[in-house]
Amino acid sequence: MESSKALSHNDDSGFFFAQEMLDGDVTAAINFDRLQKHPQYGYIIFEYLLCDEKQFSRGIHPYTSHPRKYWYKNKRKFLGLWNAAKSLNAILYLVNYSKKGTAYENEILLIQVKDMDETGIIKEDVHKMTRENFKEWFRKINSQCL
Repeated sequence: MESSKALSHNDDSGFFFAQEMLDGDVTAAINFDRLQKHPQYGYIIFEYLLCDEKQFSRGIHPYTSHPRKYWYKNKRKFLGLWNAAKSLNAILYLVNYSKKGTAYENEILLIQVKDMDETGIIKEDVHKMTRENFKEWFRKINSQCL
């Protein structure tokens, strides 16, 4: 196994540096939550989509949320992720989740994007998972990439 390290802390410093340098300008970039290379599948891009507790009262939680419901707000982000995935010949996973300790912490919706255009995701594989199921799958994928 190659040497690597466990995730130990969040590093927002790069985000804040870019924000400072842009000085209020609109960004042309998108942030990847996770990019890794699998020996069999090639590159995999993960984008984590948090369902906030404030959304629960409106019936929005990880199993019911989908980018199509807020496409008008985040179209550029999703198209950027899709274009990057296509350029890298990568698999793109969108992962709906809520924070641990919240009412819907055990709902994980895994969306593998198969095709997308200006109007939204037009082909996908969707899997409803528990937090533990996702954790097991995610750890397996991660270990295969080491």
